[in-house]
Amino acid sequence: TGNGFLRHIYLRRNIDGRVLLTLVANARSLPQKERFLSYLTEKHPEIIGVYLNVNTENTNVICSDEYLHLYGDTHLHDTLCGVQLALSPASFYQVNHAAATMLYEKGADLFHLDESDDLLDLYCGVGSIGLSMVHRVRSLVGVEIVASAVECATANATANGITNARFLCADAGDAGTLFASVKKQMGEDYRPTAVILDPPRKGSTPDLLSYLANDLSVPKILYISCNPDTLARDARILCDLGYEMSEVTPFDLFPRTGHVESVACFTRQVG
Repeated sequence: TGNGFLRHIYLRRNIDGRVLLTLVANARSLPQKERFLSYLTEKHPEIIGVYLNVNTENTNVICSDEYLHLYGDTHLHDTLCGVQLALSPASFYQVNHAAATMLYEKGADLFHLDESDDLLDLYCGVGSIGLSMVHRVRSLVGVEIVASAVECATANATANGITNARFLCADAGDAGTLFASVKKQMGEDYRPTAVILDPPRKGSTPDLLSYLANDLSVPKILYISCNPDTLARDARILCDLGYEMSEVTPFDLFPRTGHVESVACFTRQVG
């Protein structure tokens, strides 16, 4: 009806059982805030931080861009594939820790990175995929459209003592704007030798895939997908652009649903 206060309860939980709670509400303030937070944290001491997400629009989008910090820690901390990560409520992070670990390890096996590679991680979120592989390569550049996630990724690199990684805020779907931003930071002669694509359910864009193939001639692309339909569509584009597709391996990151996460590697054919 568009009436009432609470729209969604969004919990982010780490491997140690600590929880960052976000209340998505049709209001800019929490009634009886102090009383509620005191009762909540007494009953659930695992909750280490609370946010209010203000979503007053008539939309099916769960969270708006406005987060108000109400209590405790501002970030949740987790470790994935040996990388310590700080997570804001707005930044993307895989929901299934154990399956995500297997997914990233499989991706690294398919990718065959070496110390001469310059790795570009598109749709990078808090940097979890690229940072898990950064020890294999010469350099890492991560690109993400959510500013708070870029801040987390940069902090995560510092917290892990990683000095060969940089993260930029840009739209990976808009190839022209994206690579103008990347080259402004990295220099006009920057050319990645390996690219990670981990797009949302709608997949990547023909514009970006064409730029990677025709303008940059990227030798290898690791594609991690949460939607087999858009993976199939983009795989067809990449193969038509001269890439050979590896095996596709699905991982059940979403138990008791019809969804899977899949990973495949595309290698550019010579001649």
